[in-house]
Amino acid sequence: MKDFSRQPRVVEFKISPDIFRGKPFLAAQTMIDFTLKVDSIGEDITAEQGFDTMKEALQLVMMPEHYTRFTARMRPPKRLDDHGAEVEFLDMDNPPIELPQVNEILEWLMEEYGMRPPASPEDSSTGSSLPGSGTNSTASAPGEGSSSSISQPTNS
Repeated sequence: MKDFSRQPRVVEFKISPDIFRGKPFLAAQTMIDFTLKVDSIGEDITAEQGFDTMKEALQLVMMPEHYTRFTARMRPPKRLDDHGAEVEFLDMDNPPIELPQVNEILEWLMEEYGMRPPASPEDSSTGSSLPGSGTNSTASAPGEGSSSSISQPTNS
């Protein structure tokens, strides 16, 4: 008898000082929804819609407590000044997550979950956006140092 059972994935990534974890299993529909959300980021949408779509895509694949911590770090930390007003500050030990990092993470997550083939050296050297939709027939480590990114949404 052919056994199609799967072992849980370990999908983790680090943005100092935190380690973030993806879900060990993704339902087929979740994988489809994630792919469609990521693919829609480069379409003609506003910056706010693109940012919301990125967060929605991450929420589909990240463990809930890790997603909460991740999205909190996407906003600058605030503290009260001497007059009781909230002001932004830079915490060098826990810097905010920048938009290019989110783009790289989304691309990497797609590769990890087998929704995109790893970027070829030609793709990463040209700085092209995410490669076309495809599947990965083997579980392979993503190419490190890929410089490709998801298209940035623009205000219309």
